[in-house]
Amino acid sequence: MITVVIAQNQEKVKQILAQMLNKLGNANINIIKEGDTVKITEKDSLKNMVPLEDKIVELEDSLYNEKKGVLYKSVLETIERPLFEHILERTEGNQLKAARILGINRNTMRAKIKKLGINVSRWKI
Repeated sequence: MITVVIAQNQEKVKQILAQMLNKLGNANINIIKEGDTVKITEKDSLKNMVPLEDKIVELEDSLYNEKKGVLYKSVLETIERPLFEHILERTEGNQLKAARILGINRNTMRAKIKKLGINVSRWKI
């Protein structure tokens, strides 16, 4: 999904978006306007969206038999790495900003990054 926030010069932004969408040809897309926000998604992607709770239950079900006794730790590790990587990407590798977004201490953030073996430098500009 692409989300565009239109602050000023709405007509120019709409024109640019139209040009971009025309380049896609006969792409199957949805355009949803919510106030000053325009969301562009593939039509079928809305049907395929599953609530996070369902994904976590599915993950737990798949790990249940092989991870008895360490299920909580396994689920947490599975979720933690992509979450940390996504936040670090959004903050361009800034660990302090990432820690603030996650609501954890910077030192905890650094320890988790080290434990998960995440290379922060790939997001730094």
